[in-house]
Amino acid sequence: MSDPQPRSRRRLALVALLTLSALTGLGVLATGVLAPWSWQARLCVAIAGIGLLGNVPFVGRHWSSSARRADRVRTRDGATVIAYDRVPAYAAAWALGWTTLVAVLGTSFGVAGGHTGVSLLLGLPFVLLFGLPLVDTLLALLRGAEVVADRERLTVRSWHTETSIAWDAVERVTLDLGPRGMVIAVTGYTAGTTWRGRRLPHVLPGRVPMTPGRVDVDSRAVEPHSPWLLVVLQAWAADAGARGQIGTPEAERRLRQGRDMAAGSS
Repeated sequence: MSDPQPRSRRRLALVALLTLSALTGLGVLATGVLAPWSWQARLCVAIAGIGLLGNVPFVGRHWSSSARRADRVRTRDGATVIAYDRVPAYAAAWALGWTTLVAVLGTSFGVAGGHTGVSLLLGLPFVLLFGLPLVDTLLALLRGAEVVADRERLTVRSWHTETSIAWDAVERVTLDLGPRGMVIAVTGYTAGTTWRGRRLPHVLPGRVPMTPGRVDVDSRAVEPHSPWLLVVLQAWAADAGARGQIGTPEAERRLRQGRDMAAGSS
């Protein structure tokens, strides 16, 4: 039985964080509406306030310890598919969207006011700083991120990369701590020809690491299905006969057990 005191303290800390975030957003919005500045400056500050207020539900969901209830399991073209949770990407798109808008408006107003050189020098770096990640985030949302298991291969398309490996080449399926949190690591015997990996289309320069011979599933992104996904992937990797259930209602049922158990205990 869990101790209610740490849970109560976490809840109070979350309420305090959300209250502070909401008050900050309201304060910035009120400043934009009431301050005796030019309408251009007030518009930019008001948009910043609206953006901060819009961040509040995303902040609450991120810091809350509540389980993800959404059912993201489905069958498609003979494969079993689990979609990644899109809310973190929506949160990133929202935050980058309003900051990019403020940067574009500030730069445009400066240029329109005759301060072209200074405005471009100060504004364009911020437009690029927020705008390029925004484009990449929107591209990722358009593609979606998911785990696709067919009877030959396991493929994981994350927000930035796509990797896959043949079932016959899988040595082990384990939980591992990755650079961004806990992952379900599907590791091959060798980094041989059955493993495939590529970085998905993007505009922001940078390098997303991939490990040849290994396919990672973001454990939090597939909640509440992640505990059962680990078990099912281990079974499919170990037994070719068990893969016969891939792409069937039985596979969906097994992967939904975690959600159903969570719903029954709530």
